[in-house]
Amino acid sequence: MTTKLKIHRKQLAVLTGMILSSQAYADPTIQRDENLFLNIGLASRVSFSSISDAAPNGRSRSKDFEVEEARLYTNGKLHKNVTYEFNFARNVADDKIELLDGHLGLEINNYVNIWAGRFLPAASRASASAPMYSTTFDFPIAEQGSYEFAGRDNGAVFFGWDQSAAFKYYVSATNGRQGGSNQSDNLSYATRLQYNFWDTEPGFYNLASYDGKKSILSIGGSYRYQKDGTGTILNQGDSKYWNVDARLEKPLSNGAVLGAEASYYNYDNDNTGDTVLPEAKGFFVNGSYTFADTVWIGKFQPKVIYQEFNNDTTGLDRKRVDVGVGYLIDGDSNKRIDVFYFRENRNNLPDIDGIKAIFHVAHFF
Repeated sequence: MTTKLKIHRKQLAVLTGMILSSQAYADPTIQRDENLFLNIGLASRVSFSSISDAAPNGRSRSKDFEVEEARLYTNGKLHKNVTYEFNFARNVADDKIELLDGHLGLEINNYVNIWAGRFLPAASRASASAPMYSTTFDFPIAEQGSYEFAGRDNGAVFFGWDQSAAFKYYVSATNGRQGGSNQSDNLSYATRLQYNFWDTEPGFYNLASYDGKKSILSIGGSYRYQKDGTGTILNQGDSKYWNVDARLEKPLSNGAVLGAEASYYNYDNDNTGDTVLPEAKGFFVNGSYTFADTVWIGKFQPKVIYQEFNNDTTGLDRKRVDVGVGYLIDGDSNKRIDVFYFRENRNNLPDIDGIKAIFHVAHFF
């Protein structure tokens, strides 16, 4: 087999929409033909933070460097209708490398596509973009869930879009909670519907930001249910979740880009008192403005974010404001440096505030 390292942008513009887990268009790293190729990518987030009263003595400001994310991506095609994706990531809990995504896909046409393995179940727009590509600085506090690893779960998903690609749909069945309250081994079922009024977003993933290459006005919603998915063996309850979200991104005549996103979440655990899957509701809204002018090697993007998360199970209510600026290298949201201030008010715990800087890179070779 002869291996080619060639660029086929017109072909990839379509193919990446269906199979790439990166949030940027890329060219095949290794390609034999349009139906047999391999993409290799990486992503990382390295941060420095200083947070009030978070030092070990409980009085001083913490000062911490952290490798928040380190990921290796591989995906591609084995046949005209057969795709694959195997991604690996560092688990910050034990500092070990784990399987992030691992699925095979049978992709027949726009309308009929099936993935089986480990993937992001149907959920909110932010869930499918975060944490590597979120429009918020950090992962939204209202985005909750219990899965295998990093929001992923094992199962199967059916998805597609109509002829215009404006309407997208997802239906998934995954393991969800196993054991504990779920003694009958019930599956977790989820669905998502999305409609784009302006430019379309075909493919499984939405890009968090198109950096002015598209005009986006999108609304979507998701629902998830698992019988006996919450509580304990002696106090079982059904786990239910729903969300609605919207995204606006508009390139302006002066070359700048206006962006905004909002998402609302509702979690129901049948009043079982389950703290892992709590009874809760929350939302976030954000707005950004990417300046048209390039300064040195990038563009500045000021951003403001407001979030709330009300946990009825624990009684903890959180309100958070983030204000900061991103520096997009080459005008690309996937190569950026964010510097921001945040303050969080908590009703029965001390308020916290801090500053944070994040160097964020996601790239396919």
